[in-house]
Formats: sequence, structure tokens, C-alpha cells
Amino acid sequence: MKTRNLITGILCSASILFSACTIQEDNIGDIIINQGGNTANETVVLQGEITENTTLVASKVYELQGGVSVKEGAVLTIEAGTRIIAGDVGGVFSYLAIEQGAKIMAEGTASQPIVFTSSKATPNPGDWGGLLIAGRAPINRPGSVATTEVASLTYGGENPADNSGIVRYVRLEYTGGKINADAEYNGLSLYGVGSGTTLEFIQAFNGNDDGIEFFGGTANLKYGVVTGAGDDSFDWTDGWNGNGQFWIAQQTTNAGDRGIEADNLKSNNAAAPFSNPTLANITLIGADDGDGKNKGILLRRGTKLTLHNAIVKGFPSKGVELNDAQTFTNLNANEIVINNSIIQNENAFDVSSGTATVDLSDFSAFYNYTTGGTEIPDAFEINGIVGTYSYTAAADGVDNFDPSTLGAFFTAANYAGALQKDDTWTNGWTRL
Repeated sequence: MKTRNLITGILCSASILFSACTIQEDNIGDIIINQGGNTANETVVLQGEITENTTLVASKVYELQGGVSVKEGAVLTIEAGTRIIAGDVGGVFSYLAIEQGAKIMAEGTASQPIVFTSSKATPNPGDWGGLLIAGRAPINRPGSVATTEVASLTYGGENPADNSGIVRYVRLEYTGGKINADAEYNGLSLYGVGSGTTLEFIQAFNGNDDGIEFFGGTANLKYGVVTGAGDDSFDWTDGWNGNGQFWIAQQTTNAGDRGIEADNLKSNNAAAPFSNPTLANITLIGADDGDGKNKGILLRRGTKLTLHNAIVKGFPSKGVELNDAQTFTNLNANEIVINNSIIQNENAFDVSSGTATVDLSDFSAFYNYTTGGTEIPDAFEINGIVGTYSYTAAADGVDNFDPSTLGAFFTAANYAGALQKDDTWTNGWTRL
């Protein structure tokens, strides 16, 4: 479809039914909730296991103490505007886990998001764990079932349409508690989560590790924002086969690594099912945290990828990098495709570690504007995450890609980046 005027942009209840869950209620006076959530005058402490259907209400603040797990058969419902705080207890980080066969129904709104945040007076990245969801969708680990590196949850199975509930208009702040050098919590960890799960309007804010990570499964994510991740903003491994649209990653100078880190499986790069997501309208804005190594997208360990309409800008190292032999095999078989994108970054496509017979910087084949290649038009401007660029009738030689042709999940968005100039989908519920 030819678009001649393209704008690209980036731009318990009173009695709670917990069978094995400990609840402690303390009156702590009026708490003024900033950046989402309601005013509340009571704190409810949550511990242990939730084994029966339970509702968290917006008139109270809930404090996670230690690991809180929703067990198979139970549904945890969280009202819009609810605030949940967490920290560490005796050096053990608090977290909320939704186990296989359980559900979370967390449906906030733009004006009343559900907020998970630090319990500390002066919050910092890594103050608590994060939100973990484990499902029964396929993964490519041996035996098709695995155990999570944190919280010891079982995940994986044979149900691509597995349904773990709804997470919508939810913000996860100051997550990423570090257990050791090999185990840290992410903001949102999706372990073998199925496509029956609804994931929309989710932000990970100032976490110590990754923002949102997919460990296999078939989950789809629409309207995802990661701000100030201490490691990677978005991450996948274990054979993730899902869709994504309208993602924003914004690094800070405090910490950070990759905008997207993409793996198949570390121990067997050719393991099936391959990680092979389809993404559209992605904005990745980098920063230098002092080591000069931050990258926009790292594709490695045999991942596949189809990416339309992306903007990658401001990473001090590389825009898009490919590593490992199986990844190059996938590229050369046209199973890694990036098109209709703006890579405003030095080293736009770095394939120096392997042999590439497909050139993603070939404008006639992929319509990618790149620094140092097919130059980015002078009219393209970006400030923070907001950018604009208009094609003129004379210059528009590109059949701009319409993601809605990919299937029902995708919205028509014939522009690069996640946010158009006058878009408002980030308003109200995000911290940017």
C-alpha cells in the first residue's frame, strides 16, 4: 500500500479468600498515591499461596512479603487503580507468580492503572522481584517442560492457546531483585505463556534487569513500554512464537544494555520450535551508560524474526547485530527480515561475525533507511521518543507496510515507530 503522507513517530475486598495465604491488615493513615492508583487508608499484607479466587480492591494498598503464588485453579482479580507494593524480607525478594493453570485478571484503565512498585521510601531499581506468569504453551527446552531460574515455577507444555488471564494497563516499577550473578528477576517474565492471554498497555519502569522477557510460549504483547531497564528492554528465548506491536524502549544513562536481546536456545541454537516472533511498529531509543556497548537489537543463538516499521536510534555501539552460525543460516534463508524501518545509528546492520548473503541495508529490497547507507531524510526529526517524518509525493517510492495485513492481532499502522506525532496511547498510565 502506497502512503504518500507518512508520519513516523515514536511517538480483598473486606474479607479476602486466601486458603493458604497469610493476610495482615494495618491502618496506616491516608496514603496519597502518585502516578496511578487510588488514595487508600489500609494496607493488606499478602504472603504465601493463593489457592482460591481472590479480589484485590482499589480502596486498599497491598504489600507482597516474600514470594506470593497464585496456584492452579485460582483466579486473582485486581481492580483498576489498585496499588501493590513490595520489597525484600530478610534478603528474600518479594514477587507475584501466576502458576500454570492459574489466572490473573488485572484490568486497569488509562486513568486508573494498576501499579506494582517499591515499598521503600526512596525506591531504587532492584527493590523487589517482579511479576511472573507461567503457562502451558510450547517451549523448546528438552522435554518441552522446564523450571524457572527464579521462583522454581514449572512452565511449558503443548497448548499454544493457553490462557493465563489479562494484564492490561499495568505498570511495574523498580523490579529486578538480584539473587546472584546468574539469577535476577525481570519486570514481567512470561514463561511458556499462551496466546489466549491478553497482554496490553504494560510498562516496566526503572527495573534492575530486563523489562519484559518471553521464555518460549506464544504470548502476544500490544502497547508495551520499557523505561530505564538496567539490562535489556525486551528479551526472548526458549522458542517464543508470538506477535508484538507498538513497543517503546527508552534507555537512560544510568544503566542498560540492548533494546532487544533475541535468542533461540543457548544450549542448542537449532532447537525447535525456533524463536520466531512477528513484530511491527517498534521504537528503540538508546543511551550511553558509560561503557559504550549498548546496542539496539542483538539477534543471536539461532533466533528468527520478522520486524516491520521500526525505529532504532541513539545506541552507542550498534543498531542491529547478528551473531552465531544458526542465526546467519536463518538470515540467508530469509527467516530474519527487517523492513520499512529507520535505523538512525552507526553500524546500522553489523553482520561481521558471520557470512551474510542477504543484505538488510539493501533499500530496494527492504526499504530500510540507515545511517551510512541509504541516508535518512533530512526531514526526519526526533526528540525523546517523539519523531516525525513526512514523505512527499515525489520522494515516496516506498510501498509502506500495513501490519493489519498480517492478521487480526495487528492494527493498521503504515508508519515507522510505535507512536505517531499526535498519538495518545501512552497518556495517563505511563511514566516516561
